[in-house]
Amino acid sequence: MTPKPVTAAAPKRSSRPPISAAIICYNEERNIGRCLDALRWCEQIVVVDSGSADRTLQIVRQYPHPRIKLVYRPFDTYIAQKNSALDRCDHEWVLSIDADEVLPPRLIEEIAGLAFDVDGYSIGRRTFLGGREIRYGTWSPDYQLRLFRRTRGRWGGSNPHEVVILDGPSRRLMTRMLHYSYRSRKEFVERNRKYTRMMVEYLRQQGRQTYFGESLVHWLGNFVKSYVLRRGFLDGSAGLFLAWHIANASFMKYHLLARRRKQCKQRDRSASEGPGRCQTDAAA
Repeated sequence: MTPKPVTAAAPKRSSRPPISAAIICYNEERNIGRCLDALRWCEQIVVVDSGSADRTLQIVRQYPHPRIKLVYRPFDTYIAQKNSALDRCDHEWVLSIDADEVLPPRLIEEIAGLAFDVDGYSIGRRTFLGGREIRYGTWSPDYQLRLFRRTRGRWGGSNPHEVVILDGPSRRLMTRMLHYSYRSRKEFVERNRKYTRMMVEYLRQQGRQTYFGESLVHWLGNFVKSYVLRRGFLDGSAGLFLAWHIANASFMKYHLLARRRKQCKQRDRSASEGPGRCQTDAAA
């Protein structure tokens, strides 16, 4: 059963530093309200929107917080979008979360009592597929570095699998946040396809090479990791569904990458420009 998030009461600041919350969003009318409700206690909220066509902007503009900043930025990559939100924060400590994530009251209390004697804190996620929490597999506990000093951390990694690169020590928090990522299995499949295409393009731009049979190796490795090693089978049919589709996405990623590289080489030969053009295209 999906837990109902409770509107967060502002915790006593005690000696903790002021915190800016940073959110990126696009068409998040179903999620943005409860996300903001759990951030009332933050001294500032920065929302970077990439052109929402639903009620997202209206909800943010009407939200009763004394220091909420709404900014429009065309989307290019998740990394650039999240760093843009980071750059618009006024305070040293930043809580960077997604619009489909919610901080429960216990997590807010834990943050209020932190010593802030490291440069960042990782927060686990309780992820939901529809109304069901996924308790096993590679989705749990899914720790993410989200609370950090903005002068010591920047978003990096790969698109769309962005991570915070922190120059300093960090710790894990005990309480996890709620992640309402997918309303249905159909939505998961559709978004997974989009993320796979984004990842293929990123790898192509990096000049990533593939080897014979790599797609099959990744399919098998991801399925075994999610369903067996991380005990995804304990989530029943949902665990099998996720393991299967996560493995398929990994297979398609390397299969499509190999196909694009092959097409690129064929264009080179037909244009009599030599094999070097593929590498040039990949680095563009």
